[in-house]
Amino acid sequence: MPEHAIPAQLNRGGTTYAAPAFSPSGRPLPRLEIEVRPAGDRQLVVVTGEVDIDADHLLHSTLGAALDRSRRGVDLDLSRVDFCDCSGLNILLRIRQRALRDGKTLCVRAASGAVRRLLTVTHTVPLLGPADRGMSSPAP
Repeated sequence: MPEHAIPAQLNRGGTTYAAPAFSPSGRPLPRLEIEVRPAGDRQLVVVTGEVDIDADHLLHSTLGAALDRSRRGVDLDLSRVDFCDCSGLNILLRIRQRALRDGKTLCVRAASGAVRRLLTVTHTVPLLGPADRGMSSPAP
């Protein structure tokens, strides 16, 4: 189980991890939930909530574990992410590097407006988007 996660909930052949509500110091943490499920020879990771420095340990460990379990890589659905800062982007870029080293890929398949803006402003869409360089919008 990823570090810094509360007990997992199993669903549809996958697992959902949620960040604890409070840090060890008692400070409230942003809401974050990550669902991981197999998708053929890849893993699908659906992230909901806020991705910032307080959530980076859970996201990094969950993506790393999903990458380890996959044969070809990880697909990300970030359409339910309300906020993502540079610490979240750095995690995606580090996991992408690790995936490439392992002969796999990390691909953002769907992104919220907040995530699309971050990837556009930082010119990282070509690194993290699908081969056609487009990402789908979140469902209405």
